[in-house]
Amino acid sequence: MSVYCTVSNCQWWNNNKCSAESILITSDSVSDNLPEKYDYPHLNQIVQQVGTTPVSNSMESCCKTFTHKKG
Repeated sequence: MSVYCTVSNCQWWNNNKCSAESILITSDSVSDNLPEKYDYPHLNQIVQQVGTTPVSNSMESCCKTFTHKKG
């Protein structure tokens, strides 16, 4: 499976594809209340705290795997 991305300042960006091993996508409302460091290793913790995170449209979701590219 390919995940396409246009966020070129992310360390996982590779010519408009995401090269991250795993990706965490959640609702904006949950993401706004999580520490920046929360990502896919914290999935069980997030689900225990808030459950699943349904949204009404794509504008209400976000990728938590973004990591600013160094350099």
